[in-house]
Amino acid sequence: MNSSNILSVITFVYGFAAFLYIASWVFKKQILGKLGSIVTIAGLCAHTVGIIMRWIESYALDIGHAPFSNMYESLIFFSWVICLSYIIIEKKYGNRIVGAFVTPLAFLSMAYASLSPIIDDLACSTHP
Repeated sequence: MNSSNILSVITFVYGFAAFLYIASWVFKKQILGKLGSIVTIAGLCAHTVGIIMRWIESYALDIGHAPFSNMYESLIFFSWVICLSYIIIEKKYGNRIVGAFVTPLAFLSMAYASLSPIIDDLACSTHP
């Protein structure tokens, strides 16, 4: 399994987390918010692994750069940063409502990066 496959799966993990956070907000069920937090943290951990794998893959191809050099990688990194920031803020303030706004944003940016025919996720393997 390569980094692109892992990051594609993470897209749907964030989508599920967004669904849980929104359902928690709409139905006022704390358990759904807690599940959303667990799913987001699990997604963030796998997302971190995907970014590290992408970095390792770039060195294996003798390109050797951090995975922030093209639109695909920038969107993936943006999603990672906003989810990490959100989890830190959630732990500090104990408010899960913001997750209903952050995780859909992460999902949409990951989906655009993964599914858009305009963005080439293999750009780092063909251009240094």
